[in-house]
Amino acid sequence: MKELSPLRRTIGLVLVMIGGFWAAISLGFLEESFMTGNRVYTVLGAIVALAGVLVLVIKPRSGAAPPADGE
Repeated sequence: MKELSPLRRTIGLVLVMIGGFWAAISLGFLEESFMTGNRVYTVLGAIVALAGVLVLVIKPRSGAAPPADGE
């Protein structure tokens, strides 16, 4: 099984942290921001965090693509 590259792992973790931070602010866990109480940032935070999880979970394909028909 192939390990994730350090760059891919870092990008995934940063996306999860940013998404969680945005969601926490918008839900009122962290106050004193223009984002507090704004549901748009809750949705955006969830989407960004989900993208980070997908970067961490989905493995990139290895090897070349199979040749197209007719070659």
